[in-house]
Amino acid sequence: MTLNVSKEPDAMQIQDALKSVLDSRVFADARRLKSFLSYIVQETLDGRGQDIRAKLIASDVYNRQPEDGSEQEAIVRVDAGRLRRRLDAYYGGEGSQDPVRIYVPSGAYIPSFEERAIETDNEEPDNAAGLISNVAKLAAAALFVVSIGFAAGWALKPAPATLELKRADEEQIDASSLQSDQRLTVNQVSSASLLSLTFVDEANGLIMPSIDPARVRAALTLCLRAIELSPESSHGHACKAFAEAFLAFIGVDPAQRSEQLEAATDAAETSLRIGPTSAYAQTASAWVAFVAGERDRAIEKTEAALNMGVQNSFLRNFHGMMLAFHGRSDEVLATGAPSTNGPDAEITYHPFIVAGANFLTQDYRGTIEAVDRAVSLEGRTSALMTAIYVAALENSNSSGVADDFARNFSNSWQSPKFEATLSRYFSRQEDVQAILGPLETVMERIERKSRN
Repeated sequence: MTLNVSKEPDAMQIQDALKSVLDSRVFADARRLKSFLSYIVQETLDGRGQDIRAKLIASDVYNRQPEDGSEQEAIVRVDAGRLRRRLDAYYGGEGSQDPVRIYVPSGAYIPSFEERAIETDNEEPDNAAGLISNVAKLAAAALFVVSIGFAAGWALKPAPATLELKRADEEQIDASSLQSDQRLTVNQVSSASLLSLTFVDEANGLIMPSIDPARVRAALTLCLRAIELSPESSHGHACKAFAEAFLAFIGVDPAQRSEQLEAATDAAETSLRIGPTSAYAQTASAWVAFVAGERDRAIEKTEAALNMGVQNSFLRNFHGMMLAFHGRSDEVLATGAPSTNGPDAEITYHPFIVAGANFLTQDYRGTIEAVDRAVSLEGRTSALMTAIYVAALENSNSSGVADDFARNFSNSWQSPKFEATLSRYFSRQEDVQAILGPLETVMERIERKSRN
């Protein structure tokens, strides 16, 4: 397929392009992102594009007040990244023949528009444009869900990648931080490979930061799709290794966990064989080792991956999460916690990870604040983080609030599973008991109240 820029599209063409995006299957479930995109496009058409700022979007689209502080701008930045990935997915599949394309450049909120003349070739059409929608529906149902299972794959013959693309993919492009100019370069070589990287990006967003079985199963579907589209890229196999290892990590059936860990090991080995210098592949291998019980070795591997110079929050957060699980919370906090001193402040670890580290160092107020910050940023939580939150509330003498959260929590994670599940996460029994003690106290109290 060839793409030629002709001229600046007019307002009617831009409105038609916007309608096509909003009516697509890729955006079917993304109400907030559709409002975000509609707002910035209309503001630009009305001549106010240069005035678009995160604070205005937070106020006009999300109804956030200025006194809400820097968190409102962080939410806008997160959603802007999600919007760019959805647009990539749409134009990589369902919208590949659209005459006008809408771009939202990285680091900005002012959209640009490109009128395209497209020549078709003999590549097979993409029949999976609705995948993002299906995954998002699964994610929406994931809050406080702890059932375990596998996700089905998708069948589509991938377009072949050239040697140049493979070299760029493995040595230069990090799947979790691919910039718009890099994506354009990849797309000019193979649109299937670009879509594969987009699916890996989406999978990473589902896997981290909250660990939930339904989200991980949805991520696995995306990983398998990425492999189908670009089997010679290490990123799809590394993505599968992450997802399969997580399913083994949080699973309850021993036979199934063993099968999942074996699948994760195979995927990690394949990823390293294709991309031995890929930090993403190295970190996937480290996580598989961590789940297999080789925790010190796993942390050494993630440290080595980070020393490769990749500035990537996904890989960094994996390293921090493993430190916290392995009783090294002091190192997480010493390295740096998320700052609230402004939208441009550096964030080293995700607030969910900092919340766990704060709890295990007995900073319960810091735990509560970090969880609240994380939920504000992500719009979601997990069973594990809710357990830590309830325990922190109890230890902070906020028993009434703890009881309210625990009532919802107990419906999906029954008390007999507490200790066994927490022992899976944390290497030290003292860390397990630190969470388990106050959690069981709350559960016993609300059970007594329910009987009276």
